[in-house]
Amino acid sequence: MRRVFFLFLVVILLISGCRKKPEEKGIVARVNGEPITLEEFNKALLPYSPSKEEIPGLKRRVLDQLIEKRLKLQEARRLGLRVTDEELNQRIKETMSSYPKSEFVTFLAKEGITFEKWKNGVRENILLEKLITFQVYLPLKVSEKEITAYYQGHQDQFKEPKKFRIRQILVENQAEAEEILKALGKGEGFEELARKRSLSPDKERGGDMGYFSTEEMLAEWEEAVGKLSPGEVSYPVESPYGWHIFKLEKVLPPRMVSLKEARKKIKEKLLLERREGALKEWLLGLRVQAKIEINEELLR
Repeated sequence: MRRVFFLFLVVILLISGCRKKPEEKGIVARVNGEPITLEEFNKALLPYSPSKEEIPGLKRRVLDQLIEKRLKLQEARRLGLRVTDEELNQRIKETMSSYPKSEFVTFLAKEGITFEKWKNGVRENILLEKLITFQVYLPLKVSEKEITAYYQGHQDQFKEPKKFRIRQILVENQAEAEEILKALGKGEGFEELARKRSLSPDKERGGDMGYFSTEEMLAEWEEAVGKLSPGEVSYPVESPYGWHIFKLEKVLPPRMVSLKEARKKIKEKLLLERREGALKEWLLGLRVQAKIEINEELLR
């Protein structure tokens, strides 16, 4: 799982730049005295291929992103946030889990990035994640009253349809499916046959597919399963995946999910909805308090 937070929000520039001295020609902007160089700015523009008309707006947006990143890093330093070697090594391990290190280093080299520079970027990303989490996300709260109000106002979201717990045996052709039906008729166990002969990954669970509503099934499956009673086996069913034999294990009737069951998901949903606004407000606060100077000549 790659938890990478690229949280760049477009905010109207609050402070206009001033004319720069000749020695400042390589500086696009200063954020509380820290420079954003022309080289850094140009590298940030590289991934884009704008039309001539889009260039001015793109330059503003990219500069905004660089300014906001600089503000975040400054705030992280002010708060004394750190990334431990253990945290860094764990993230590197997760990111590189699918690649031998030599191949990964070769890939970075083709992009013009050294491994050490990439590591520093990973450390920086973790630091920014920590900052946003502690300063913006963790302080957000959702009350029980809000959770209850959401539940009562969105009842349709908590209606669960009828569900079927199904097992399957998946084979390549109809002849093989018919053979399996005969074996079942002679008393062989469905789960054992699934483990031995099914092509589906769920064979390790004896063909257990879990619960499905009719809306989640392919039409061919629905027609076959809908005619079964618990414990019964279907006729062979063809689909784009091959030939299936289904066994209906259990049927759950339609129901309303209780507030107790839904509480956690509702809370997560409401918190997620508030994150963007909270982040935007927090970033705006940083910008208002900062001294930002922009070399307008380099943005033309």
